[in-house]
Amino acid sequence: MFILGRFKLFRSIMTSFHRSSSHYNVKQSIFKELDIDSAVDSLRRDRAYLGINLPSETLHELLDYTATHDCYADSSHELGFNYAQKQEAEKKYGKVFVGADYFNTTLLCPAIRKLVHDPKLLYIAAQYLGGKPLYTGSRLWWLFAKREEEKKLLLSDITFLSLRKEARNGSYFFHYDLDDYRCLKFFFYLTEVDSSAGPHMFVKESHKRKKISHLYSLFRRCPDEAIEEFYNSQNIITICGKPGFGFAEDTFCFHKATIPTIKDRLVLLLQFTLNDYGNQMDVADSKLLERTL
Repeated sequence: MFILGRFKLFRSIMTSFHRSSSHYNVKQSIFKELDIDSAVDSLRRDRAYLGINLPSETLHELLDYTATHDCYADSSHELGFNYAQKQEAEKKYGKVFVGADYFNTTLLCPAIRKLVHDPKLLYIAAQYLGGKPLYTGSRLWWLFAKREEEKKLLLSDITFLSLRKEARNGSYFFHYDLDDYRCLKFFFYLTEVDSSAGPHMFVKESHKRKKISHLYSLFRRCPDEAIEEFYNSQNIITICGKPGFGFAEDTFCFHKATIPTIKDRLVLLLQFTLNDYGNQMDVADSKLLERTL
């Protein structure tokens, strides 16, 4: 899949063996105002849909969870701390954290399990994927605001080539994912995300055509200048939103995280695919998780 999944023909062939289902009781969804047909139409056209807003109760449940559970700096199992103690943790280890992940969230967080089984989200995933959606993991994580000199270091070629875990192997560069022959991800901002808080960006129409050099590159990343030249800057969409704002995206499109400059950003991601390759994003052995404080 990692090789053939890059090419439109093989993606179409492999997804043609699946059949979508519409047997979901959408009236039981917590997303009362969500227009599922508009969401599916937008995904089929643009590979993205904006405006899947979390109910305030669910948002508060998620925020309560993050306030009472440890996150782990730069995905390191031994660097656990409560977000409220971030400065103390950084001082103890003498480093500035890029971000922090929560582990085992599907198991530990009832609000996430509720979202995973929401009938409207499952319906949208089924219609877009063209088959029964398989939930293949979540990610709940912080990106921390960076000073200008820290941004330059993080985006340097040396940082990227070192493949440091905290750089997420190039997440701050435009790239596309190969999680399956077709994949849909739901993102939810849990804090306010404006231009200073690391908004997500994606490139419309980049699912339809990619340069041969982009398809054959092992790193699957591309400089901003090349993206703007090939796809036109008007197709580069920056996504901002209030706490609870959500969107769906096929991350086979070029996309990237941007680095927060003033405010930290907290995001929840849910992933659905047609096939499960065992790449769970936040599963960790609890015996290996250690607190810093």
